[in-house]
Amino acid sequence: MAQSPKPDVLAEVDHVLASANPGFPPWRQPEGDLDETAREYVPDYVTLKELLAVPIEQGQAQSQQSGRVAKSLDAYIAYELRRAGFDPASVFPRAKQPRVLSPEFADAEQAIDDVLKALADHEAGRGARLKPTALRAAIGRLPKAVPRRSETNVLGRFYKKQVDAVVLADWLRGPDVLVSGKTQFSSYLNNKNNRYEEAIGEAHNLRDRYPLAAMGFAYVVRTNVFAGGAFELLRDLLVRLRRPDGPFDATVLLVADWDNVTLKLASIEDPAAALSLPRFFSELLNAVMANTPVDVHQGIRERKLGEPPGGFPPTEDLDDV
Repeated sequence: MAQSPKPDVLAEVDHVLASANPGFPPWRQPEGDLDETAREYVPDYVTLKELLAVPIEQGQAQSQQSGRVAKSLDAYIAYELRRAGFDPASVFPRAKQPRVLSPEFADAEQAIDDVLKALADHEAGRGARLKPTALRAAIGRLPKAVPRRSETNVLGRFYKKQVDAVVLADWLRGPDVLVSGKTQFSSYLNNKNNRYEEAIGEAHNLRDRYPLAAMGFAYVVRTNVFAGGAFELLRDLLVRLRRPDGPFDATVLLVADWDNVTLKLASIEDPAAALSLPRFFSELLNAVMANTPVDVHQGIRERKLGEPPGGFPPTEDLDDV
């Protein structure tokens, strides 16, 4: 018997992504530094706070098992990757259903959407004269024929792993970016060894199969982390997980503050300079650019450094040029 699809919990934050402004420049030049390659990433903290506020204000953070806050974190990281210049069709989770769809289907999906819009315009009296009923029924069945995945399962060296945010240019090449997001709001000292072992195991499982993928690890905690030395322990752990000593290219520690009664999210900050959000995205994106040829992921290169003299090389295979 076919399993029923899992509920699309990301639909609860779609309105936040729809109203976000991904157009403001994602990079800035540090004041007084003339080296263009030293540009710093500028995260959208406003959208991050709005995305995390949805599940927190619903009370979902009270139950760590719900995973809703972590899902909002996944949506934010994917949003920033699109904002950085990656092809939206290649970034999962997507900002619409299905959350995971092979990039090869992007053109077909757009064509279907265009036809459905034309039919809707006709039915509303805004388009040419058509007989849409049968055509609409046929086209409406096409998206159902495409697998509607809500999770990104990536084959590692030892086991298949669900990865929280992914850039996948095509299925044959494999992932170019893999980001794991974790949330923890209590019992930091009790679970420190388990979380460290999980992170190391997950990273090596994927790194062994995809040695050139840029890998990130994002960790969200609550302000109670500042009691009992837990913050310094997590700070040290996440620094050690990052290269050159650890398996990840970038790591970040975010601290959320909300009221226990109203559940209103007051702030989301990155209090450790070595684990800041700007540094996280800078190092993650720089790893992508260092590990792929210049004719790949031109969008992120252009948004950081602008178009080079003479433009970018063609993206077609050299044999075809």
